[in-house]
Amino acid sequence: MKGKKVEEILLPFREGMQLYPSVTMSDKIIHAVELMVKNNLKNIAVVRNKRPIGMIRLEDALEELGLNMP
Repeated sequence: MKGKKVEEILLPFREGMQLYPSVTMSDKIIHAVELMVKNNLKNIAVVRNKRPIGMIRLEDALEELGLNMP
C-alpha cells in the first residue's frame, strides 16, 4: 500500500476541537489513524505552524485505506 497523506482527506477545522494530538498535511494517513485509535478519538486536528488548518475523521481515514469501521 502506498503511503497516502493526510492532505488527501482534509476537511475544514471545527471550532472547539482539541489541538493535541495533531498531525500535519504531510503525515501519512496511517499515522493519523494510529494516533486516533491510541487516544480514542473520532477525528484529529491537522496543523501547520502549530495553527489548525483542518481535520480528518477516523471513518474517512479508514475508508481511504480500504478498511471499514464496524
